[in-house]
Amino acid sequence: MKTLRIGCHGHGWWAQRYLLPPLRDMVGVEVAALCGRDAARAATAAAASGIPRSFADLETMLDSVDLDALVIASPPSSHLAAVTAAADRGLDIFCEKPLARDGGETERMVHACRNVRTVVGFTQRWHPAVATLRRILAEGEIGEVRHLRYVTRAALSGDPGAPWTWRYDDAEYAYGVLSDLGPHAVDIVRWLGGEIASVAATAVTVVAERPDGDGIPRPVRNWDDCTVDLLLETGVSASLVLSRVLPPSPYRRFHHELDVIGSAGAVTFTSDRPTEVVLTRAGREPVVISADGVEAGEVTPGSFEELMLVHSFGSARQAADMVAVFRGTGTGHPTISDGHRGQLVLDAAARSARAGGGRLACPPPQR
Repeated sequence: MKTLRIGCHGHGWWAQRYLLPPLRDMVGVEVAALCGRDAARAATAAAASGIPRSFADLETMLDSVDLDALVIASPPSSHLAAVTAAADRGLDIFCEKPLARDGGETERMVHACRNVRTVVGFTQRWHPAVATLRRILAEGEIGEVRHLRYVTRAALSGDPGAPWTWRYDDAEYAYGVLSDLGPHAVDIVRWLGGEIASVAATAVTVVAERPDGDGIPRPVRNWDDCTVDLLLETGVSASLVLSRVLPPSPYRRFHHELDVIGSAGAVTFTSDRPTEVVLTRAGREPVVISADGVEAGEVTPGSFEELMLVHSFGSARQAADMVAVFRGTGTGHPTISDGHRGQLVLDAAARSARAGGGRLACPPPQR
């Protein structure tokens, strides 16, 4: 089997903790080079990850190292240029979410990638409980789906004194939490329920300014908290609650809830019980089902990162599926086309929020 040579663009904590470790450990895969905006920091990150070469310029890396694929884990404003540069050289691509800043950029990505294989980092698809919930739906356990409800909250910005970072920059995260957590939420709805026909949304900025590195207040120009109502093409309704201002707590750094209600029952998941789903059939008592591939009680509640790092449905499973796609044997995983479709929904949600919450149609997907 030919060794698959992968480059990485970006080296933040997510790349170093989640994306790179399983790729480094995989037989037949070599992470051959890493690129970051600062040469010294890129060199340090490459050395810490056992990557032989580092660069401060992506084009230089792509021209200097023989690669088969590129993993993109840099800030969103750099994604379009990175995707285009890799696709122009015939490299397969994994790109983290948010895929881009708006649908205009994602449309250009789709066009650029028409001759290469792609995967997008919608990590919830690899969450063992969410994957188990989807299996239960496919088996018809709750009948015809009528409503989906997804709540996702993070403590990232829950402290009003937390410093200003690029996540509060509308040039990076145009819609704030809707750009950050929204891609996962919309993808889950599409994955479980199908295409989205229309959207209505409201959004607020809870903390209007944050101190920069010198302690000077700097305005936050994107949203902290958002609610979204969706109508699917099938007539199914869905509701989303997205917040990055979950109050800090020693017990929770994040909180997720996913409920799917059907004609003959319901199935639900909460990150407070991260290795379980609960199935309720009409007229029967709820049944607790262990997530496929993990043992109940094996993971501390609230430790999403640990769950994704440790278990095969997490980072290792995503890495294996990514490599399978790059080798031409993997199918059914989220692509840049999926990311584009989701971004069009997010764009419509942002327009609705700015207009006061009115319902807007989503552009139909290309068939």
